[in-house]
Amino acid sequence: MKTITLTLLLAFLSILGFAQNRQVVDSLKHALAIAIHDTSRVLVLTELGGQYRLNNADSSLIYGNKALALAKQIKFLKGELKSMYVIGVAYRQRGNYTDAFTMALKGLRMAEKYQNLADIAYFQNSLGNIYNDFKNQKKAIYHLHIAIKIAESLRDERNVAQRQANLAFAYFESNQLDSAYFYASKAHQAALRLKDKQLLTITLRNLGRIQFAKGNFPEALDYYRQSLQNALSIGNNKGYSAYIYNLMGAVYLKNSQTDSCIFYAKQALLTPMAVQKQRRNIESYTLLVDAYKSKKDFRQALAYKELLDATKEELFGESNMQAIQTLLDQDQDQQKQLEIERIAYENQLKQTTFLVGLGVFLLIAIILYRNNRQKQKANIILENTLSKLKSTQTQLIQSEKLASLGELTAGIAHEIQNPLNFVNNFSEVNTELIDELREERKKEVRDFKNEDALLNDIKENEQKINHHGKRAGDIVKGMLQHSSSASGKKEPTDINKLADEYLRLSYHGLRAKDKDFNATMKIDFDETIGNINIIPQDIGRVILNLITNAFYVVNEKSKQGVADYEPTVSISTKHSPLPGRGAGGEVLISVKDNGNGIPEKIIDKIFQPFFTTKPTGQGIGLGLSLSYDIVKAHGGELKVETKEGEGSEFIIQLPI
Repeated sequence: MKTITLTLLLAFLSILGFAQNRQVVDSLKHALAIAIHDTSRVLVLTELGGQYRLNNADSSLIYGNKALALAKQIKFLKGELKSMYVIGVAYRQRGNYTDAFTMALKGLRMAEKYQNLADIAYFQNSLGNIYNDFKNQKKAIYHLHIAIKIAESLRDERNVAQRQANLAFAYFESNQLDSAYFYASKAHQAALRLKDKQLLTITLRNLGRIQFAKGNFPEALDYYRQSLQNALSIGNNKGYSAYIYNLMGAVYLKNSQTDSCIFYAKQALLTPMAVQKQRRNIESYTLLVDAYKSKKDFRQALAYKELLDATKEELFGESNMQAIQTLLDQDQDQQKQLEIERIAYENQLKQTTFLVGLGVFLLIAIILYRNNRQKQKANIILENTLSKLKSTQTQLIQSEKLASLGELTAGIAHEIQNPLNFVNNFSEVNTELIDELREERKKEVRDFKNEDALLNDIKENEQKINHHGKRAGDIVKGMLQHSSSASGKKEPTDINKLADEYLRLSYHGLRAKDKDFNATMKIDFDETIGNINIIPQDIGRVILNLITNAFYVVNEKSKQGVADYEPTVSISTKHSPLPGRGAGGEVLISVKDNGNGIPEKIIDKIFQPFFTTKPTGQGIGLGLSLSYDIVKAHGGELKVETKEGEGSEFIIQLPI
């Protein structure tokens, strides 16, 4: 009863799948009828050949050959290669391995000649499948790995998954079950993502075979049933379903259920128009021989053994093997001849290059001679140009200084708005408190305690207004100091406060320009430092430049879509005593980011004037150069530590 129910369900799925495939074929035939251009006709013909490849190899060959003839006539390379691939697959399905191998090898050489990567991958895959059929898994694995690598470079997920499924089969046949399971699982996950029933049929079948090899028969049978349901729900199912019937028969044979084994093996033999009929027949005959032996029915076992031997000889006989080996030898001879011709061409090219080089050398010698006579004139022009360049450089340096003010503008607006809000709010509260105090005084019985409380509140609010007013004034003063073109004088400065202020100003400035910008800020200040003697606007400019650069690099890395990446900028200060300096020593100011780091090849150039890695229009390359000069002028050092891919840390060392 259970077998009958399954048979009815699978029959229904088969009818449904056939109807779906029929619709696709009818649509393609309609497209062929209305196609105007020959190139379109070639492509539709190859698609039709592809649709028929799994259940009617003869029709696939007819459409493939029509496409190939037309593609050659109009010299349409893409169509020629696609039709050759369709024809090769159809030959393999029919069991014409010599013709299939010839077409795959010919197509591969043509695709290599024109450097068509997608078609190289297709033909490498075809060769891998043919070698799989001939149980030469070593060569199959070699060709399939090449096909996968090319498909990955082209980001073609479906073709990658198909070739991974073929590779899983090759590893399984060579008894490398771990590798087989690895590629089978990857292909299956891709099939689920793509919702590709044909690919799911293959991957479920592969997973079932692996479970069968491990002795997990119920799991294997479950995979086979899922695979069969997918196969019968699509139009191109005959070869797939015949194969799966045989695999299910093998499970029942292992469980000594010989009647069920015979049922499924004969079901595979009865599958109409089964592609790769002879290979499927070999599997069915093998099962039937073993099953009838188990039942002691040696007459039937012998009959199927004779059919098995005859089919093997026809499909994989010595004549086919010799023909394929001859093709391989001819291809190797041709490749050797091409290599000889290539070497000869390169030698000729070297001689030509030498002669051309000699001519160029003589021409350069003549030009240098003439240039030498005009050297004095050129020197005068260069001196004038150098003078202009120096003037331009001075202007650029001043522009770079003023540019940092522009970076701060939005941040200053944000910072100054906060104390102004406090001033406005407390002023409004005081107005209300004064009105309340006046009302209190109009009462016949005055509550002096309440009046005193109101006066105390007014006084506290006035103190807060005064505090936040001074805060706004300090911000304006700092802005004026930063915009000052003069170098200024050294004065005692709270370096922690200065660093914290410029960190916030820079962050808010960047947020004002780019609403999507976001980063984590971390601070770690050494409170034992106290005030140090520096020019605050100059050191502030250095800190601002380093922080702005750090925010820029973490923002760029966040745009690259790195998984679990959190852009972070850290600033810290530390007092570092030095031997022989008593209470002095030096102060270290560190600005650290977790961006992409600085490549080793440019690390020595970053402090050079006008060197920048930013796109054109986003920087002139003077920020780090000016910062380096300012720190040097304070008797300090500006150093960088970086690791490519992980981030950078700039360290300011100032003596105290």
